[in-house]
Amino acid sequence: MNFELAEDISGLLSDDKLDEAILLAEVKLKEQAPTDFNKLLGKNLLHQTDKLVDFFSDFYDTVNSNLDIKAIYAEMNGFTINCDLWFLDLFAYDKVGGTDDTDWLADWEEGNSTINSFPLTGYEELQATYQDYMDNQKYKDSQMQGASDVAKLLIVLRLQELVRAATELAKSKNLFWATIPVFASAHDYYDTVYKAN
Repeated sequence: MNFELAEDISGLLSDDKLDEAILLAEVKLKEQAPTDFNKLLGKNLLHQTDKLVDFFSDFYDTVNSNLDIKAIYAEMNGFTINCDLWFLDLFAYDKVGGTDDTDWLADWEEGNSTINSFPLTGYEELQATYQDYMDNQKYKDSQMQGASDVAKLLIVLRLQELVRAATELAKSKNLFWATIPVFASAHDYYDTVYKAN
């Protein structure tokens, strides 16, 4: 893990500077030796914004009947080791915490999460790159590992960009769930949780 970059990104996310964090990660990826991870450069997930709004809305309608929802957390699966499918799950909470201490995200209760996951599409080439990276132990190559470390952070940021776009669209449609704090990150990336609204 590129801990210095992760710390810089975490600081930008805390200051609600997601676009600057994406730019920083892209610059850092370009600084690495060229690899297949460069396929990520300039590529976002925003084509799924409308579908994600519907996914959030359906989730809110389902869970709201048994929980006074105070926060929603969107989490991408452990994508570097689960290369066949990248997806997003949602979790609802009756309390809201912050991004400086994310232990509260582990306090969700059964029945307050999605049953079906939201498949993330558009990064299939990257999924194949990670599959090759893991299967052929390319992480033993320091240049490949350096590029992978930056790409991981950039993937999480692009996910957060998608969640932010969905909450902004939901607000423009006056959907109630968009007034609730929405957080986003990936599994095991709790130091880079972003509050999308």
